[in-house]
Amino acid sequence: MAIIVAVIIGSAALLAGWLLWKGSRPTVPTPSQAEPDRAARTPASAAATPAATATPDTLVAELNALSSALWASALSTTAFGYVVPSEHAAVMLAARKALAADPLSDRYFPRRPMLMPQLLAAVNDPDAPPLKLAGIIAQDPVLTGNILRLANSVYFRLSAVPVESIQRAVVVCGTDGLQSLAATALVQPVFRGGSAEHSRFPAMLWERCTQASIAAELCARKWCAADRQAAQLLALLSALGPLVAYRVVEDQYRAQPGLRPAPAVFLQVIDRFARVMAGRIAALWQSPPRIVAALQVDESAEPLVRALRAGELLATLSLLAAAGRITEEEGAAHAEAAGVPAPLFATVWARLHPPGESAPSPDVA
Repeated sequence: MAIIVAVIIGSAALLAGWLLWKGSRPTVPTPSQAEPDRAARTPASAAATPAATATPDTLVAELNALSSALWASALSTTAFGYVVPSEHAAVMLAARKALAADPLSDRYFPRRPMLMPQLLAAVNDPDAPPLKLAGIIAQDPVLTGNILRLANSVYFRLSAVPVESIQRAVVVCGTDGLQSLAATALVQPVFRGGSAEHSRFPAMLWERCTQASIAAELCARKWCAADRQAAQLLALLSALGPLVAYRVVEDQYRAQPGLRPAPAVFLQVIDRFARVMAGRIAALWQSPPRIVAALQVDESAEPLVRALRAGELLATLSLLAAAGRITEEEGAAHAEAAGVPAPLFATVWARLHPPGESAPSPDVA
């Protein structure tokens, strides 16, 4: 009898210990885990995973959860649910069919910028002289103007003296900096537009795209220095996936004028198709196979992919902080949970939040 009692007591102790351990684990909400009609929850309410246990999968899980919170904010909803109202099921189905179609309708694929092939060639040639790249840019006056605006923006400004010519940009930014400016300026026009109902989404997505390209390049310097420009380009191309998914859903709602667009439909479709569409667009734009493959990877063990996902994560944290959803300290905790070292977080954060500068509002019009 004493032995049986001891076994019962021991089993109860083990069970209590397991429940205590389980209860102490972090719970970062992800689309696949979201309960129906769950109340609003900000990312800051989730505890951080200890850095010692962070894995490539942890990075992607953190990124998915935080991105969903950012998209929900951009879609003007405070609810974090993913339940699609029954009357919106037809819109959801039509959007999924449109995105799964092969080939995808031309109306949804962003047109490749005319100078993108030459820019990709320059990115793949580390020895390309700055004047050669400047000559490519000079072919397009609109591109030149966009590059100069970016060169004088809060994120890219490297000199107190205004950059007023491409020749000056070559001197101030160098080849790498000019490539970054050119790639960003080429992609930017794609993000303009959006319905009145959710017009903030393309603007917010563009803002994250810009910050992610900077953050990914800084992460690549630490993890795969030779791929700095590739990481920056990946961040720009990666943002095209959620943009196309958003536009497809928006288009389906235009065919149902009696329905007010439901954020849950956008969130589900973006979560399901964003990476796939980014890879398809990159392939259509004749990007190198390695770039296409990196966009569609679901984990981040490979250094270049890790730099991309970490860049997107850090940009998302930056925007959530700018919106007052989290503090810098909470952002640092989420970054550490995802496996981003504290010194790297500090470097990126300082670049995205320069002293005395306020981040621009997400407006690309």
